[in-house]
Amino acid sequence: MQHKTLSIFFLMVILCMAYRAALSDTVVITPETLVGKWQATENHPERGIIDTVFMINADTTFSGSLSINNEPVWNYSGTWKLEGNRITWEYLKSNLVLLQEDKAETDEILSATDEALTYRSGRRGTVNTLHRIK
Repeated sequence: MQHKTLSIFFLMVILCMAYRAALSDTVVITPETLVGKWQATENHPERGIIDTVFMINADTTFSGSLSINNEPVWNYSGTWKLEGNRITWEYLKSNLVLLQEDKAETDEILSATDEALTYRSGRRGTVNTLHRIK
């Protein structure tokens, strides 16, 4: 009976170690993967076509714009910092007034390829994909 209990214990330890290893295998993102011009277009049922163009620069700055039905709505810029697969955006300029809690945001990057950047918004929890245009 004691031998069977020890076998189960060791099996549980091995499973726990494997589970922790799987959790630690997060997406590896390099700053070079992110640099470029990105775009997302959404057909919103109430507002129409929402187009976002986003430029991520190698000097850790970014800029972007959002338009609705080809009308410019928001222009912004700031700096970014990458830690693991989490990216923090600090908005330094915006043509819209931002509340203090909106001046920084951290998102989780789920994947980044030459064609697409998929992330989970830290603020909204939604998963979004940007497509590389340059």
